[in-house]
Amino acid sequence: MIDKDYDIIKKDIVINASVDKVFSALIDPEQLTQWFPNVATIEPRVGGKIFFRFSKEVTKEKKAHDVIGTIINIIPNKELSHTWNFTTKPDYSKETIVTWRLDQIGKDTTKLTLVHSGFTNADRLQYDEHNEGWDWYVKRLENFVETDVNGSNE
Repeated sequence: MIDKDYDIIKKDIVINASVDKVFSALIDPEQLTQWFPNVATIEPRVGGKIFFRFSKEVTKEKKAHDVIGTIINIIPNKELSHTWNFTTKPDYSKETIVTWRLDQIGKDTTKLTLVHSGFTNADRLQYDEHNEGWDWYVKRLENFVETDVNGSNE
């Protein structure tokens, strides 16, 4: 039996929306809060800061969770990469990296790849919780952007 590697989380999804619409949903705080954190601040430039707050109602925990980071790379409609550090979960104090890659595969079709890296085998709980969370949020992003494009959820 091969042990599971706990270093990289990768999610691939095809979204029925243009790359510019998907990219906007990643960098526009008003759009971000429709599918991701409850509060979002993002400075969309290399070295820019990010701040996300997930309310306790969303986390189903006793308190809200805050994530801070710094943008490492930003290529409009292609890539957004930033550090990710929970400031409210001491056991998750390790800084990891989240990268969103977008590829236009049709006029209004985008392949989105999310890579969350920097975990180790010692980070299994953090890895598992993020892996589950990213499944949820990538689907919410898809639903948000496709609803925005089509005006309905159909």
